[in-house]
Amino acid sequence: METLRGAQLTMSDGTSLITEVVSDEDSHLCLYVLLQDMLKVGDMVVGFEMEWGFKGYSTSSSMSRSGSLSGRQTSDQPIPTPDNNKSETHPTRKIEHHIALLTLCTKLGCVLIRLSPKSISASLKRFLGIKDIVFVGVHVKEDVLKLKEAYGLVIRNCVELSEWAAKIYDHPKFVFYSGRELAHKLIYIKFEPKPYTTLWSNWFDHNLSSEQIECAATDAFAAYKIGKKLMESGATGVKRLFA
Repeated sequence: METLRGAQLTMSDGTSLITEVVSDEDSHLCLYVLLQDMLKVGDMVVGFEMEWGFKGYSTSSSMSRSGSLSGRQTSDQPIPTPDNNKSETHPTRKIEHHIALLTLCTKLGCVLIRLSPKSISASLKRFLGIKDIVFVGVHVKEDVLKLKEAYGLVIRNCVELSEWAAKIYDHPKFVFYSGRELAHKLIYIKFEPKPYTTLWSNWFDHNLSSEQIECAATDAFAAYKIGKKLMESGATGVKRLFA
């Protein structure tokens, strides 16, 4: 049987987690492997995490000498001066916020999928739409809404773990906890805080660093473990983001 192919990370609880990074258009096989393993072991919980990035482009055809579309001027470029008889031709910079990376974590391992700001593959749409899979995450409302707005994609069986945990344990402050903090409280797995240098790195890079891969995989793994904990405890009152 096919399995994931990629680096193996060791999580804080000793779990060895296989991680594979693919582009959305090449994600079909990985999604198939995940689904087949989930059906085989009877575990339909998927922890997920999304990383956001910025895409910038110029509304003018002008570019800096570095080839950047940021509209910045290099030191050897003349600075335009106002001319009452000519319209100014300053390139206008526009920055847009997009989901750059979607990470899915199951018992088998993690798949990190690089997304395009403009489209999403049919394979990923089908996978996220499978009603028997329970997608669990921490503070994922904005992510899920962005998927709906940007791609018309609705994850109907999606659970916000922070709200569910707050209700089950009657601990309202849980809604403010990060996934790593919540995992420490509920399943006693202590993760290092997410490094800010990694958090603010370029998530659109086609060659993700080992730090980026570990960061994304750790968050998705924490969500998976929390989701399993709450579901196996027999807790009720789960609220899907989209009923």
